[in-house]
Amino acid sequence: MIEIGSRNNAPTPQHKSHDVYLFSIDLSQPATPFCFEQSIGGGHAEQGGARWLALDELDAWPGQCREHLKKADCAWVVELLDANPDIDQATLVSMILKRHAEPGTSGGRLKAIGGWLKRNIHVGGRYDV
Repeated sequence: MIEIGSRNNAPTPQHKSHDVYLFSIDLSQPATPFCFEQSIGGGHAEQGGARWLALDELDAWPGQCREHLKKADCAWVVELLDANPDIDQATLVSMILKRHAEPGTSGGRLKAIGGWLKRNIHVGGRYDV
């Protein structure tokens, strides 16, 4: 899964310090590649969750994809959607990934690597030697 954007929108009515919206592309699910996540309070167990959608499901989703994309700090995806109303799903995925990889965008390769490190590497314990 390739994280395209994320941002902590806290404080919100749901949580005072952790209400993170995420948008990702999941190439392992070509029928529903668009992943919308919300992490409230640090995870998905109690609140929040994830939803995978196809292009033709975006506007009908009660989670309001455009608002979610803005909260996930990738409003530029909304601009792509609005500028290309008749685009097919594979082309849109390709356009999003290409723009995300460009230097100087809010995404970029280093941000994606940093996001992967934060999700997969945990350093705990005490270091006062």
